[in-house]
Amino acid sequence: MGCANYLSRILARSVVVACLLGLFADDVAARFASRFSLSVGEEYNDNIFFSKDRVSDFITVITPNLTLLYAPPTEIAPTFTLNIAPSGLLYARHSELNNFGENLSLNGGYTYRYSPRLQFHVADTLRRSSQSRSDLARDGLEGLPRPVTGFPPPGAVDPVPGVHRLGDFTSAGDTLRNHFSVSGRYLYSPDITFTANYTNNYASFLDIGGNELINRVGIRGTYHWWPQHNLHAGFGISVIRSRDGDNNVVPNFDFGDDFFDFTNFKILLAPTLTLSGSLGLAVNTGKSGPRVANTANLTLIKIWELASFSLGVRRGITGSFGVSGPSLTTTFFSDFNIRLTERLSGTAGVNYSLLDTSDVNFDTFLASAGLQYWITSWLSSSLRYAHRFRTAGAGANDDDLIARGHVRSNSVFLVFSAHFNLWPRLGLARELSPAFVYPVEVPQAPTQPSAPEPQRAPSPSGAPAPSVSP
Repeated sequence: MGCANYLSRILARSVVVACLLGLFADDVAARFASRFSLSVGEEYNDNIFFSKDRVSDFITVITPNLTLLYAPPTEIAPTFTLNIAPSGLLYARHSELNNFGENLSLNGGYTYRYSPRLQFHVADTLRRSSQSRSDLARDGLEGLPRPVTGFPPPGAVDPVPGVHRLGDFTSAGDTLRNHFSVSGRYLYSPDITFTANYTNNYASFLDIGGNELINRVGIRGTYHWWPQHNLHAGFGISVIRSRDGDNNVVPNFDFGDDFFDFTNFKILLAPTLTLSGSLGLAVNTGKSGPRVANTANLTLIKIWELASFSLGVRRGITGSFGVSGPSLTTTFFSDFNIRLTERLSGTAGVNYSLLDTSDVNFDTFLASAGLQYWITSWLSSSLRYAHRFRTAGAGANDDDLIARGHVRSNSVFLVFSAHFNLWPRLGLARELSPAFVYPVEVPQAPTQPSAPEPQRAPSPSGAPAPSVSP
């Protein structure tokens, strides 16, 4: 019942957005675009349930993906993005697991410019996963992060939160995960910016029962105190309701600086080096989990003409994806992307997290590398390898989400994707994917307010997208 109610709320939000767009039907028709892709891939996974009892299988994954884009008359790039991608999985050795729609991804983002000084951003990411842990049926690494003071680019889809990615390292069976966020940014003066945000993270364990809910509201002030620096301070409150029903209120304080290097070669008018950092304090007033924690968020981003690299660490009090109550979580991450030739690109990344809860401590590790090659403007191919590892200490429940000890898996998959334009021109895609062609932009420091300028917005995969004008 709880899962159905949550889905109904998500659908209600979608209806509200549709009604808002309906008020401007003529403009929507003129500035609307849609795309469709069909991916067929083959994966070998040596631990499809990610458990101590290793079960291997070959999995055929078929994923249709519908993308809707909208750009208002003042923009040349989308400010609204919606992606709908159900997956069908066919198992070579375990036909009882065959399904279509039990693995579903739905995400979208919308940016509204109220004035040159004030803008809002709304995003939602919904993901349903079946009991197996197929790599083709879930997201990869987070990709290039934003600095602490960064605001989502127009139409951006928020990356899946780290706590939701813990579902890839448990034996939770069927799960439903949703991440909703709304944020606003106000340019008070050329040097002072205020941002406010609200996030809602929900995880429902459809097989084992129960759910975890995290609500957070925060505000941040940024002072552009030097040509290359953003001094910032923020305060937020998180309410964590764990799967056992306990509620924990966690106030968070943080302060820090973003450093931008404007001296080197620039790509799309973006700085090539960003060092972003903040330190703070989190206090858990609930009955379970860590009481006080020193928090940190440090990120280094470097961009070259044909490549990008990020390295960072995050530390704070988070949920534990139903394993226990609140967790003191420390995450180290790195990501590298490079364009090798006109049609060939590569990516590699690692993510290592240490989770410390009142009942159990466990670590997760993910390393992956892949290549993507565009055979034609409408047909692409990808080859990817991923290694996952989890270790859990005393307190882990062998009959629940995680078992004590070590669990690991390896997977290799090859996928081919065909891309089509639906509207305003029907036919095979005539251009390479924007994520392949363009490097990634990094948010810049606050500037003098002015009329909004047309700019490129992220595509569904996170990089700037081309114009959607007919």
